[in-house]
Amino acid sequence: MVPLAWAFRLAGHEVTVVTGGDGLAARDAGLVTLDAVPGLTTARMVADFLRDRPELLESMHDLSAEEMRKRMPLAISMWDGYVDEHVRIAERLRPDLVVYDPIFTAGPVAAARLGVPCVAHNFGMARFEPEMFREPPADAAFHRNGVAVPDRIETIDVAPPSLLEGTPSRWTMRYVPYNGGGVLPEWLLDPGDRPRVAITLGTVVPETHGLGEFERIIAAAGEVDAQFVVAVGNKDLSELGELPPNVRATGWVPLGALLRHCVAAVHHGGAGTALTCSALGVPQLILPNGADRHLNADALSARGSALSARIEELDASLIDVLLTDEGLRSAAGEVRNEIESLPTPAELVPELVKL
Repeated sequence: MVPLAWAFRLAGHEVTVVTGGDGLAARDAGLVTLDAVPGLTTARMVADFLRDRPELLESMHDLSAEEMRKRMPLAISMWDGYVDEHVRIAERLRPDLVVYDPIFTAGPVAAARLGVPCVAHNFGMARFEPEMFREPPADAAFHRNGVAVPDRIETIDVAPPSLLEGTPSRWTMRYVPYNGGGVLPEWLLDPGDRPRVAITLGTVVPETHGLGEFERIIAAAGEVDAQFVVAVGNKDLSELGELPPNVRATGWVPLGALLRHCVAAVHHGGAGTALTCSALGVPQLILPNGADRHLNADALSARGSALSARIEELDASLIDVLLTDEGLRSAAGEVRNEIESLPTPAELVPELVKL
């Protein structure tokens, strides 16, 4: 949401981000931020989910795209305990427009209580319609706050039409990668003598499932004639032992900046990672592991810009295909061009202001 928030700011509007946990990183983007759940960290939230809803969270790790759609009301309800505090702050802010994460009911609940419009800001290829809020237990926050689920909610899509599940919404916006700031290591500017490949499993998977999946990826990478950069943030890879000579671990590097110096990426299928790769025309090898990641992998592989496989299927030959398949590279370029043809966040702001 950061690019759209800044587009509003640059057009002269006031923007406040109401969030919690790791979402407070929005302040590092220069945005005014309010903490709806002081003291909550994302790590603690995940630990609470694992304690209170272990069957749901564990089953989501291996769900297919179709199974995930069926579980959405349950997934939405996982955040129900954080909704009312977000709504309380929104009532004090009294905004003219609420832009919200489409699976977090705080946005439409707050907008309904205030009598102002709301817009869902999508984050990937999946479609999230208001109907899913009508099913228990996803409807609990609406009943508790004495408001009805809206008949219709406008959505901003950030996935291009060729990757989006179902019919595009009224507004499709260019995906502008924002992966935080950072100081780039100078070695990243050296093109090297071999193709460079980024490896990432996002920010959530290493926290919830450890580094086991990295082990197989790194073992396969060690057999490929390429240079690999493992982006793991602050995670310690020492438990995996000595890395192969062609594999390098790096601390926090904004993914978009890293990918500009890579010819391909191997990742978990998270929407932000998949769309950042797509926006930069980078071919992808996706190893989906739950949430909406199977759906993202299905959409990209059907489009021809990515390969999709289970982690146990990964080997050096599959990475070789990623690096040598011209069809993958061509399709990735087409998707990049499609994204670049869409309206920018700045172009969308006047349309949203009309609401």
